[in-house]
Amino acid sequence: MDRVEKYIRSGIKKNIYTAASLRIVHHEKTSFDKAFGLLDPADPSRKVEASSLFDLASLTKVFVATAFMRLVEDGQISLDRPVVDVIPQFSGNYKNKVTFCHLLSHSSGLPASVDLYQNGEWKQGKEVVLQKLISTALVFKPGTRVIYGCPGFIILGYAMERIAGSRLDKVLTQLLFRPLRWKDILYKPGAEFMERIVVTTYERPNRGKITPGTVHDGSAIALNGGISGNAGLFGTADLVSALGELFYNGTFLQQRTIDEMTRLQAQFGGERRGLGWKLHSNDRSNPARVFSESSFGHTGFTGTLLWVDPKNKLVVTFLTNSVHFYKDKTDAEKFNVFRLGLYEEILNEL
Repeated sequence: MDRVEKYIRSGIKKNIYTAASLRIVHHEKTSFDKAFGLLDPADPSRKVEASSLFDLASLTKVFVATAFMRLVEDGQISLDRPVVDVIPQFSGNYKNKVTFCHLLSHSSGLPASVDLYQNGEWKQGKEVVLQKLISTALVFKPGTRVIYGCPGFIILGYAMERIAGSRLDKVLTQLLFRPLRWKDILYKPGAEFMERIVVTTYERPNRGKITPGTVHDGSAIALNGGISGNAGLFGTADLVSALGELFYNGTFLQQRTIDEMTRLQAQFGGERRGLGWKLHSNDRSNPARVFSESSFGHTGFTGTLLWVDPKNKLVVTFLTNSVHFYKDKTDAEKFNVFRLGLYEEILNEL
């Protein structure tokens, strides 16, 4: 994997990111597990290690989706249940037709984003923020299109709290983290984790300085200070990889759950969605289109990715803080091109 390592190091030299962690599991054996760069670019003495935690951003969604499916397996909820049955305020404008399957497959009709931070509603508390989101009008009829976004997963997380009777972080701990003995993945990491957290970026518009352990996503910040269904988790590459491995080794989830989550549930144009997962497509928007047609995965805005290729028994986890250098969309596209090149290098060396 010398070429892979050289390629990752080039990303630091080119100011693609200041920190990166790559873990490759092939045929259930770890073939690469290394970290690069600095925890804080302002302190050259603090190196990133495999045990370092990154802001996972939207990779949070696949953990939340997996936890939700544990509720389904336990008979506490069903995929075809209307969301309004759990959240009565979520009604009107075809919302009564929105099911949990729609939320999980981004086909609910909710818009790609709703401003939950910039206008200051978050200062009035979580319930005010949620009411704004719940009252948002659909932009298309449920099940007729796919628009990837965060609102549906924020609502999903809130619904899970109501179903389980606990705050979302405790729900994920109960359903996933504790049974699997995962300790290095969590919301709102405390002081004991500070020396292991990668600085995502120094500041963002209208937010000022972001301290390590504070989620970058504004919508997640607006909810419980960073506990949300769309973003908020911090974790290590090995535990992100461990989630991916659950989806082909059949050791935790029922096989029918895995099949349901990774089959085509909704499609519009080049966008193909399972439950929580983005499915393989040849569309330019797919950040891992070089992998097999049976592959699936997810990305996070901060520069994170988990991709699973069951056909080749391959799990690739690539965590970075590429958002550190984002000034506009062209920087994000630059990172996407770089990341695709990394996958090509990986496949060449396997």
